[in-house]
Amino acid sequence: MKLRKEATIPASICDANVRLSVKGVFDLTQDYLTEMMGILKIDGVTLRERYGCVWIFTRNRIEIDRDLMWNEPYVAESYISSAKGAKMTVDTVLKDMEGAVCAYSRIEMCVLELSTQKLRRIRDVGVTSDAVVETPEREIKFSRLKHEGLDEVDRLVVKSGDIDFIQHTNNVSYVRFIMNTYTVRELREQPIRAIEVRYADQTHEGDTLVIRKAVRDGKELFDVVHGDSVAVECEIER
Repeated sequence: MKLRKEATIPASICDANVRLSVKGVFDLTQDYLTEMMGILKIDGVTLRERYGCVWIFTRNRIEIDRDLMWNEPYVAESYISSAKGAKMTVDTVLKDMEGAVCAYSRIEMCVLELSTQKLRRIRDVGVTSDAVVETPEREIKFSRLKHEGLDEVDRLVVKSGDIDFIQHTNNVSYVRFIMNTYTVRELREQPIRAIEVRYADQTHEGDTLVIRKAVRDGKELFDVVHGDSVAVECEIER
C-alpha cells in the first residue's frame, strides 16, 4: 500500500530562511508514516493496545535534493519498502508538483514488547502479506562511520514538551537539539543535504543531555549523550 497526499508547506515548520526546516522534514515524514501505518492498523498506538508493543525507530536517513519553500505545494508518498524478521523500513518521499524528488526519507524500525523489553517479530503484530511491500524509488545506504573524539558543543535538559506517548524523548526532539547548534547564517549559506540519525538508547524527562560534535571525511558527526550512554548518533552532510 502506498499513501499519497497533496499539501502545501505551512509556515509553522519553516526555518528563518523561509524554507522547510530539517526538523520540519522529519515532522512530515513521521506524520505520513504514521498515517499510512494507521490505515494498515499497525501504528504504534494500535500495537500498544492490541499487543502491548511499540515501534522503536532505530535509524532514519533523509536526503534533501531541493529545499521546499513556505506555501509551496508538494506531494507526499509513504510506503513500506522492506519487512523481514524483526525489522521494517518505511520510505517517505516529498516531491514537487512536477514529480521531482525534493526529500527522501528511509526509517528503519523494530517492535519492542513493553513488558519484557524484548524485540518481537513484525509478523507477530500484524505486519503480514496484507501490508504490501513496495519497490523503493531510491537506494539508501546507512553510514558506518565511527564516532570518536567528539567535543561538547551544547548541554540541555529534556522538558515535558520533548516527551512522546511512551514517556521517552521524542525522536524529532533530538533533531531539534542538534539543529540548534547551528546558526541561521550557517544554514543559509550551507544548507543540509543529508542527515542520518541512529537511535541507540532512550532518555526521559529531566535527563541532562550533552551534544558532542566532530568533523570526519567531510561529514559533521554528532552524539547525544546521557551520562555514560550514547542515546543518539547523527551524521550531517552540507
